[in-house]
Amino acid sequence: MTQHDAVLVFAKSWGALYLLVFFVAAVIWTYWPGRKSTFDDASKRPLDEDDTPCR
Repeated sequence: MTQHDAVLVFAKSWGALYLLVFFVAAVIWTYWPGRKSTFDDASKRPLDEDDTPCR
């Protein structure tokens, strides 16, 4: 096995695991109960009447 093949196997196996862990962490961070108010405020932001219209 050449060095290139070894690096390729390492990148494919551990890279997939890294991306899976990153995805799970992002989902947990997004759906964490304490972040609900932040996302609720962001969802209502376009409907605020205090904002001046863009021209």
